[in-house]
Amino acid sequence: MAKHLDRETRREQLIQAALKAFGKKGYHAAQVSDIIDEANVARGTFYLYFEGKREIFADVLTRIFDEIQALIRNIPYDAFAAIPTQLLGNIRRVTNLLWNHPLYIKLVFSDAVGLDGEFDSQLRQFYEKILDYIRRGLRQGQAMGFVREGNIEVLALCLLGCMKEVFYQSILGKQLPLSEDVEREIYTFVVNSIVHPGLKDQVSEYLRVAFNA
Repeated sequence: MAKHLDRETRREQLIQAALKAFGKKGYHAAQVSDIIDEANVARGTFYLYFEGKREIFADVLTRIFDEIQALIRNIPYDAFAAIPTQLLGNIRRVTNLLWNHPLYIKLVFSDAVGLDGEFDSQLRQFYEKILDYIRRGLRQGQAMGFVREGNIEVLALCLLGCMKEVFYQSILGKQLPLSEDVEREIYTFVVNSIVHPGLKDQVSEYLRVAFNA
């Protein structure tokens, strides 16, 4: 018999159990019975918190989205010299999270895609938040003279697409390099893509400092 836990602790337990169940079988094959087995609770306990597998999956996705967003830091307007380091930090934190939690990659980039209109809407809202952050960062970078002129919307989509594709390929069973190499290549690609022409001579220095090359 499951021991008594307060409501928030029990809910967290069920979400973690759902993550394990989805990790073992995937969202589509996993059943509520798999989740309650992982949590070691009665079926009735599960339904006190969630209507079914779909609802707890929505909560799992929200948890993943929140974790990713929490890793992204804003760049101070008065810290031009800190922009390369701050940019690398954002890339490194997100890359480490996803590389250390491959299940997150599978759930976000595969299992949730096309599941139904509501999940598609949840994914769009998540990507829109990330795109909004990228757009704001690019506009700020232009104002500070770090980012080149260009179509912000298209450039933001290109940058997001770059990272998404790298992680998506990992769930297709592709042989990928180490996390550190992924960080290096994404950072190098981003810096070379967005830096103002007047700063091109400094790009190699940004890379040298970032990776102690």
